[in-house]
Amino acid sequence: MVLHEFLESDYEGFATLIKEWPGDLYNNTIIVQAVVDHLKKDPQNRTLLRTLAELYTYDQRYGRALEIYLTLRHKDVFQLIHKHNLFSSIKDKIVLLMDFDSEKAVDVLLDNEDKISIDRVVEELENRPELQHVYLHKLFKRDHHKGQRYHEKQISLYAEYDRPNLLPFLRDSTHCPLEKALEICQQRNFVEETVYLLSRMGNSRSALKMIMEELQDVDKAIEFAKEQDDGELWEDLILYSVDKPPFITALLNNIGTHVDPILLIHRIKEGMEIPNLRDSLVKILQDYNLQRKISVNHACLQYFLQMHPSPSTWWCSTADTFHKECLPVSNTVSSVQFCNICSAKHRGPGSAILEMKK
Repeated sequence: MVLHEFLESDYEGFATLIKEWPGDLYNNTIIVQAVVDHLKKDPQNRTLLRTLAELYTYDQRYGRALEIYLTLRHKDVFQLIHKHNLFSSIKDKIVLLMDFDSEKAVDVLLDNEDKISIDRVVEELENRPELQHVYLHKLFKRDHHKGQRYHEKQISLYAEYDRPNLLPFLRDSTHCPLEKALEICQQRNFVEETVYLLSRMGNSRSALKMIMEELQDVDKAIEFAKEQDDGELWEDLILYSVDKPPFITALLNNIGTHVDPILLIHRIKEGMEIPNLRDSLVKILQDYNLQRKISVNHACLQYFLQMHPSPSTWWCSTADTFHKECLPVSNTVSSVQFCNICSAKHRGPGSAILEMKK
């Protein structure tokens, strides 16, 4: 009688009594029905809904309680699931769980995969692809192989909802159909992902072409050529760069230990202004000397490969070589220990290149 009186006049007071009074003091079924009748008149009343969920819990009707808690986005919903082992009750409420807190929901689902299968979760989320992605992404992070049958689906999901993680997924998945991935990435003009896929499928030259033409990123192109270690790629990169002075500078600074710089230098058009050319030439001399000796005729700017010393060359103590006639007179005597290139190493790149004669 007291509960009925409070239910008619004071919802908050009614809720407090339900929390404080032991459930065996009243007929739970009758009280539940009374609350349901009041909710018909006020279906969004959160106090009544919360109290009804508690009544269902007292009556061990946990599935009903869970549904209300999910509707209310109650903080104790996950605790209720664990405490009463309600995994069978949430199989058809996965979307509600995910909408409430996707991170916690995914953890619960993955931690209890034996009770709710991966296939069941994916099926329940079929009409909510953004939530499907959240679940499959976390599954993939935990285990690269468990959800392998869904890797093809994940390509589109990453492309649509989470592009930053698409490339890492493509790199880590061994079950991803590369042709399908390439098709999707090309349709969406995802250049970096397309470059990776082309390279992985053995089409490195097309990949390099995309880096140069689409990204216009010479540093990335150089790094790609280094990774592939393919002479044809370096040749393509050189041919593409010969009419672009900034590209030439970048190549001169990086090419020395990977491919003969002469291949690039011979292609530079006469009169072309190259940014920081002197510094780049010094770096070439420093890098390339580790493998083979480059001789530079500084006066006439003609370069030749010095494989063996000859009477027309002068060697300093560190084996840099020059045309004798291109050295200042004071440096042609046998007592000289260091050339201008060696001195430049102590004063900074390019600071000791000999002045060109007119």
